[in-house]
Amino acid sequence: MILRLGQIELFVTNLDASKHFYVDVLGFTEVERTAQSLYLKAVDEFDRYTLVLTEKKEAALGSFGLRVSSPEHLEFLEKKHQEMGIETEWVHDSPHPGRGSILRVAEPDGHPVEFYHDMEQIKVGQGVLGVDALPMRHTHLQNGIPPVRIDHMNIRVPSVDNALDYWQEIGFSISEYVQDGDEKYAAWTRAKTSTHDVALVKHKEASLHHIAYVVDGVAAVVRTADLLADAGYRDAVEYGPGRHGVTNAFFLYIKDPDGHRIEIYSGDYNRDQDLPPIGWTKEQYMEKGRLWWGPSVPESFVETTPITKDWVKPKITN
Repeated sequence: MILRLGQIELFVTNLDASKHFYVDVLGFTEVERTAQSLYLKAVDEFDRYTLVLTEKKEAALGSFGLRVSSPEHLEFLEKKHQEMGIETEWVHDSPHPGRGSILRVAEPDGHPVEFYHDMEQIKVGQGVLGVDALPMRHTHLQNGIPPVRIDHMNIRVPSVDNALDYWQEIGFSISEYVQDGDEKYAAWTRAKTSTHDVALVKHKEASLHHIAYVVDGVAAVVRTADLLADAGYRDAVEYGPGRHGVTNAFFLYIKDPDGHRIEIYSGDYNRDQDLPPIGWTKEQYMEKGRLWWGPSVPESFVETTPITKDWVKPKITN
């Protein structure tokens, strides 16, 4: 089965500027740096890293990775995608460290997806038995917020109903959705029991709206705004703090030096995946779903990040 969203790669135009923003200010942990990429993790994570920043000429979503329960499930997903008429590509020698075999696909709207099982883990001791310290027990080395763990991403799609055909076919469930007449305007889909791993919202073209990292409570969300303003990034605070009606999450949306939107996030709920999804009308969503309370939604919130053009083809050509 698919377990969770595990990794995101963003293309950035200046790796030094990105390092200052993500590591020095926000408090991500720098795991490794190469000539082209910076590998980051949040403080509670056991995976070696969850965020990859790769320097390119243009900012874009490079890919996002979904961890699966076994190597056999990668083979299952390969067959499933072939049955759906979607091209697949195996990568056995990843350009990024610590990763095993990867199954790459472009889902029907073109979003770059990687399925993987093996990922190098943070060592907590010297062997199989015995613990020196868990990953989060290095508070004396932390700065910034710091982010606690990767949570979800929000992608834009031309048709939410069509996108759901794909995401439900590969095993995702819906926690909440917004109905707009005969079609869905948005849906929050998940592999785990929290509200979402991948949110789908209607837009004129496929693109990325935001990625999200959990922080340690409401106070840490508010602290993020202070940190950014104090460090000279006042304009990076785009929207919030506030609370969503959908998912119940407390939020702050910020933008990195390349305009990638990051949701600093706390307080959504867990609910069993076999329970029916919670449905909102479009009117309810606009009145109290998108924003339960907080500042008005800025005009810039419709802006999105493009997805990479250098990926596998979405469809098999016969």
